[in-house]
Amino acid sequence: MAGLFALPSSSIAGLSTSPGTSAAAFLDLGFGARAVAVAEAFVSAADDVTAAHYNPAGFAYPAFSVDPSQKSRPYEVLVGQSLLVQEISMTQFALARRPFAFSLTRLSLDGIEARTAETASPDGRLNAADLALGVSAAHQFAGIGVGATVKFLHENIGPNTASALAVDLGLLRRFEGSPLSVGACLANVGSKMRYVDQAAPLPTVFRSGITYGLTTSFPHMVTLEVDVPRDDGPIVRLGVEYAGFGPLALRFGYQSHSSTQRAAALGKALGTTTSGLSEFYGMTMGAGLRTAYGTFDYAIIPYGELGTAQRFAYSYAFGGKR
Repeated sequence: MAGLFALPSSSIAGLSTSPGTSAAAFLDLGFGARAVAVAEAFVSAADDVTAAHYNPAGFAYPAFSVDPSQKSRPYEVLVGQSLLVQEISMTQFALARRPFAFSLTRLSLDGIEARTAETASPDGRLNAADLALGVSAAHQFAGIGVGATVKFLHENIGPNTASALAVDLGLLRRFEGSPLSVGACLANVGSKMRYVDQAAPLPTVFRSGITYGLTTSFPHMVTLEVDVPRDDGPIVRLGVEYAGFGPLALRFGYQSHSSTQRAAALGKALGTTTSGLSEFYGMTMGAGLRTAYGTFDYAIIPYGELGTAQRFAYSYAFGGKR
C-alpha cells in the first residue's frame, strides 16, 4: 500500500527512473519557492532559512540580503504553500536563529482509491500524509561552515504508518573578498521506512555546487550544482537570480533529465504530447518581491503530462534593531 502514495511523489520529484525504490519521496520536492525557482541549485548558496533543507552549513554564516536593514535582524521565518499536481498539497515552515533552525514539511493527499481487486468501484478511499520535522545547527571551523540537520520522518497511508530518522551533513565555504562560494551536502542518510512487511531506503543524495554572486557589489546569483541520488544517475542543475529591478527579483532554472524520463513525462512514450507550459519539463521560473512587511516568493514548475505545480512562500526577518 505504500506504493499508492510513493509513486505520485516520486513521479513529481522526477528523480527516479524506478519509482518506489526510495521511501519518503516527498523529500525530493524542495523547500520554499525561491530555491525551487532556480531548479534547487542551492547547496552552495544556502543564504536564507531554506538552508535547513539544502545545506545546513549555511547557518554558520550571516544571512545575505540586498536590504541592509535586514542583516541586523537575527530571526528569520518562512511559511510556504505548494499546489502540486494530482491534488497533492504541501505546507512548509521554517524558523532560524543562526546558527540554529527548525523546519517542518507536511504533504497530504486525500481520497486515494483503495482496491483489493480489479473492480469498477473502489473498496473505499484512503487519506495519506507525509511529515518531516528537522532541527539544524552549524558552526565555522577554520573559515569553513559545517552543519547538520537531524530529521524525524513519518508517513501514513490509511491505517498503515512508517517512521524513520535521517540526517543531512553539509559543508560551505564563502571566499572573503570574492563573490564565489562552494558547498556540498550529503542528505537523507538514515534508517529504512517499513510498511507492514516491506522496507525501503530513504532518497539519499549527495549535492555539490558553486555559486557566483550574493555580495553587496553583485547581489545577483548564478549557481551550478550536480546531484548524485542513490536511485538514479547524476542530475545537473543551473539557476540564475537577477535582483536588479529594485524590490523585484527574477529567477530561472533548469534541471537535467534522461531522455527516457523526459519522453515519459511528456507523454511521448505513449504516443501523446503535452501542450502549453507543461511541455517545458525540466525548466523552472519564478519571482520574488521584497517589502517592508516581508518577502513574497513564487515559483512555477512544469511536470509534463502531470501538469504544472505552483509554489508560494512568505519570509520575514525580525528581532534586534534596524
